[in-house]
Amino acid sequence: MKNSPRALLAVLLLAGFPVLVLAVAGSLIWLEIAAFRHSPFTAERLAFLVGPVLYVLFAALVTYERSRDDVDGVPVTPEEQPQLWAAVRELAREVGTRPPDEIYLLPQVNAGVTEETHWAGLRVRRRRMFIGAQLFAGLRISQLRAILGHELGHYSNRHTRFAGATYRGRQTIGRVVNGLRSSGSGRLLRPVFTAYAAVYYRVSARVSQEQELAADIASARAAGTTAATTALRETEVLDAAWWVFLENYATVAWSSGYLPKQLAGGYQLLLADETRAEEMASLRENPPSRPASKYDSHPPISERIALLEAAPAIPVPPGGERPATDLLRNGSELLEAVLATGFTEDAASKKKLDWASLVDIGMRDSTQAEALRIRRSRSVDELLDLLDAGRIEDLADPENPAPAGAGLRAKREFYRHSVHNRLSIVVHARLAKADAAHWELSWSGPAKLVLAEPYATELDPAVGAAIDGDTAALRALLAPVHS
Repeated sequence: MKNSPRALLAVLLLAGFPVLVLAVAGSLIWLEIAAFRHSPFTAERLAFLVGPVLYVLFAALVTYERSRDDVDGVPVTPEEQPQLWAAVRELAREVGTRPPDEIYLLPQVNAGVTEETHWAGLRVRRRRMFIGAQLFAGLRISQLRAILGHELGHYSNRHTRFAGATYRGRQTIGRVVNGLRSSGSGRLLRPVFTAYAAVYYRVSARVSQEQELAADIASARAAGTTAATTALRETEVLDAAWWVFLENYATVAWSSGYLPKQLAGGYQLLLADETRAEEMASLRENPPSRPASKYDSHPPISERIALLEAAPAIPVPPGGERPATDLLRNGSELLEAVLATGFTEDAASKKKLDWASLVDIGMRDSTQAEALRIRRSRSVDELLDLLDAGRIEDLADPENPAPAGAGLRAKREFYRHSVHNRLSIVVHARLAKADAAHWELSWSGPAKLVLAEPYATELDPAVGAAIDGDTAALRALLAPVHS
């Protein structure tokens, strides 16, 4: 990809940024000197306003000149993962760039390349590649090659040599604007830098979008058109599936002090579930459309796929249908270790359980906690006494009251669904405490509540009768598990 006029304009704007910073800083210093000559006391008061702004500006110049990003993730060396490194080096040759100096695995559905640079990104010192563990867990080798080829394509000789400068400029200018926003004394200068940033972001966003499309072409050239397009669709699926997994499975017993023994294994089981596969197929065919912004650095997924499909088809190299984990030595253990780094430091204190036990304990404890909130120190018998007295509203959700002026019958109908759910939670908590109820893991959806007999067949009708004012059947059912 040749350097476009926009890319050159972006670099000119970036080159003008330190000039603007120095001009503003020089003006502030001149103002401080002039104030000191007129009145040292005034200069001292002015210094409290000027000092923080000068700090933000000069700190920005330092980051403008060079970059050194914080490094997260689990490093993998060529000796530890020879097949992965061989694949990355081969891809680097195919897209016309040098390979990274370091590779790290991250607990994220993402991949990327960063560089330590001098001269605002124009001189590269060290390059790092980051690969999400979830990509290995859910992709084929051809798709992973497409993603890694895309990232390396950003830095190939066919790409604009100003890519690093453009990216670094967005970071540096953003850091100045944010610094002035957090500095009360910088509010007078903020409009100047905000306006400059808006122009730069708009120009550089289009440059970044052009770079993304060029990197997609490099991706298809390295891994095949089908691999490139399916990889774009699949990352959306893997990201959505990961959040479902994280929120509904991996952390289901977090507050109880537990984590699963096999994070990667569980994630792969979720991906393999037939019901989930149908949901993911729909997302795969219809990638989510997000509101477009003139500052977006990435074109819409649908546009990127359409451009790849419109170009001449490039076949997928043989051997790409194998799972991406085949590129890893001791892949299961490595992915488990990487995914575990995605939790807070509190994770180290959590005990590890198999999935079935984890889900049961997590659901038991969350149900018990919800039951306590509903009961508000009242016993189950006291709740049933309220129903016998016709005070159904005392068990309903207090945040959803019946319409004003509703009669007793109307209130009962309005509150029926809410009270049925809340009373069932209280009863389920009591049954679980007596080992008459437990929850079974389901990768297809929420954990399934399993009740022992006679509760499995008689509990729901008894709860319904209790809401209508007849609690005898429910009291009889709960008598053996009374506590």
